[in-house]
Amino acid sequence: MQRDTSVADRYWHDTFRDSVSVLARGVGSEGGPDEPRKFKAYRGLPRQRLPQRSAARLGDLAKAFGFGASEPAPSGPLDEERLGLLLYHGYGYSRTDVGAIGGWPHHRFVPSARCFYPTELYLWRPDSGSCSHYDQLHHSLVELRANVSAETVCAALGSDLSGAAGVLFITSHFWKTAFRYRHYAHRLCSQEAGMVAGNLLLVGQVLGLRGHVHYQFLDEVLDRLLGLPSDEERTVAAIVLYPDEAGAPAQPRPRAQSHAASAVLKSVPPITPAFLDVVKDLSLASSVYELAEASVLRSVGDFAEPLPAGPPPGPAGNELNLSKVEIAPVDLAVALRDRHSGGTLFCPLARSAPADTVARLARYVGRRYASDIGIGPHCYTVLVVQDVAGVAPGVYRCTDDGRLQLVAGTREKPLDAETVATLGPPITDYRRTNLVAFVVGDQTHSAHLGNRGYRILNQDAGLMAQRICVLAAAAGLAARPLNGYLVAPVQRMLGIEHPDHLPMFQIAIGHRATTAQYEMEIAF
Repeated sequence: MQRDTSVADRYWHDTFRDSVSVLARGVGSEGGPDEPRKFKAYRGLPRQRLPQRSAARLGDLAKAFGFGASEPAPSGPLDEERLGLLLYHGYGYSRTDVGAIGGWPHHRFVPSARCFYPTELYLWRPDSGSCSHYDQLHHSLVELRANVSAETVCAALGSDLSGAAGVLFITSHFWKTAFRYRHYAHRLCSQEAGMVAGNLLLVGQVLGLRGHVHYQFLDEVLDRLLGLPSDEERTVAAIVLYPDEAGAPAQPRPRAQSHAASAVLKSVPPITPAFLDVVKDLSLASSVYELAEASVLRSVGDFAEPLPAGPPPGPAGNELNLSKVEIAPVDLAVALRDRHSGGTLFCPLARSAPADTVARLARYVGRRYASDIGIGPHCYTVLVVQDVAGVAPGVYRCTDDGRLQLVAGTREKPLDAETVATLGPPITDYRRTNLVAFVVGDQTHSAHLGNRGYRILNQDAGLMAQRICVLAAAAGLAARPLNGYLVAPVQRMLGIEHPDHLPMFQIAIGHRATTAQYEMEIAF
């Protein structure tokens, strides 16, 4: 089992407790020759064009979280229509902003810092054995390898994949963010990878596919299998998709026989698929690649045992039960299209939010998901409520059953001018937000997960953050993820006494004001 945390410990400190210093070590600029292209484009490889007309509706958002009437789950291989829906709504090209302020016009269904989108998505299909890259710009699959055996993928994941309909591989091409954020980039890349994983789980669930997330695998095998550029792009998660069996509990799959990467690599010849790239100097973000290398697992025997299920229970306190609040049905596809980060400068309208805003969060955000580190999520959500109908202002912790737990010892209206100054640069008017959500993680898990724990815990937090963004959109609100806050003041505001319970995501939620910017949807 990997126990070393020396590299990750430095990165925890630098990116959470002293982010000002790590950014002061240098940042890049946009528009220069070392800025990567926004879409990864392979040349001269077989291409499968996915259906270019995507359904405008997927199904009730509640179904994405396992609620609602059960329907017979589709069985057999993934057909083109369902695969196209999964990839498009899971991580597709969603919108172009014409006249975008700040120069970030290209959007997908998941937020990304400055729309750099370092995350890439790949697919292995057991029916054909093909391994492909998802080209968002053209909504198509580019085949990298043919006839990849199930034994190879099972050995790489250290898991039995019997009955799987497919495996999605999520990677981070770090330079797509590091060219600008340098040494801070690993945090942003890990968070975004978790958001993509969370979104794919939501979309898959509506389409009759239950996802099992693998945070642990033989890195060198999967990186070579996908033909990733050495040390620059790394596999960071895999989602195994199974036909959703009605009533079947979410649980990790059993492990396959233990393998070492060196043995499995013999059956995976190297490939170097060509794609459009830029000249870069990786030494400018050396700590990003140092942590990636320190996180590599070379034997299934190094995999950590599962963590205890779910986050630690909150302290007893006054509770607000919202389980009976009526929640209007919203289609998942509609919520995804409506998801918005509020624009470059987020100045919300001063308007009360409906009660079902926090009712959805209380009921859905902590829903369990299956992973190889145990039943997640391992983070929890704390809400700073300011203006929501039927909910008194204050600080509340979300449970996973529709209740809000008032955090004892916190102020009724904590977002005063002094506190707002600790939440980040003045690009969001926090005083006009309806609420601010914080995803809180437990850094002590890193001792169990090793250096890889930094990435895993940020991905778990990202998964929850995407849920929050989609649930806010379902209530007609914009949700702006931000990282510029100071950890210690936020811990005090949220009533967090344990020093290793870190606010890992901050999401400002409010009514988006109309601007002169034109937003053109992309509809395949």
